[in-house]
Amino acid sequence: MGQNKALLPVGGVPVIERLIRELEEVAAEILIAGGSQPEAYNHLGKDVISDVFPGLGPLAGLHAGLQAASTSWSLTVACDMPFANRDVFQWLAERALLAEEGQKRDTVSGEAGSALEAVIPIVQGQVQPLLASYRRSVLPGLERELQAGNLKLTRWTEALRAEYVNGFALAAAAGMPQERIPFNMNRPGDYRQALDWLDASTDKGKH
Repeated sequence: MGQNKALLPVGGVPVIERLIRELEEVAAEILIAGGSQPEAYNHLGKDVISDVFPGLGPLAGLHAGLQAASTSWSLTVACDMPFANRDVFQWLAERALLAEEGQKRDTVSGEAGSALEAVIPIVQGQVQPLLASYRRSVLPGLERELQAGNLKLTRWTEALRAEYVNGFALAAAAGMPQERIPFNMNRPGDYRQALDWLDASTDKGKH
């Protein structure tokens, strides 16, 4: 894109600020993995976390955020997903909470098995590891992948005890077509598409 995608305006508001507004309705704390530009987010009033493994991309950002989090489960969302909303975050958080409660019941009853480590959507056949819930216990394995130079997110998630959730269920919770929920802006054309979708939904709301 040639510029910081998180700061691109969508609907007159930078994407990262849109996401923060939605997350504030759901999350107890919001951490920003600042990557190579942590100073770009200082004005947002949230804790900006530096990568422990700098220069290693999204996997390193995910590691930094999970390591800094104070909770046993964390939601993660890429900074260039303008349509991820509070309903999506709430749904993912509730799935994680159900997993946590189920694990506690199994422990009490003496039937504890392997604890679920992640809740990850699959939208139109594509795994979405940057719009997911993760248990803090994934950190050691994540760190090993980074140390070994294995930076592909889906390689790492394949080794997790994960619940993969259907995009249709997520779309029903979000109230939008499933392809928009994890839509991110890697190219200028993606940014134009996001603006077109937003304009279309705004025009529809006027009628």
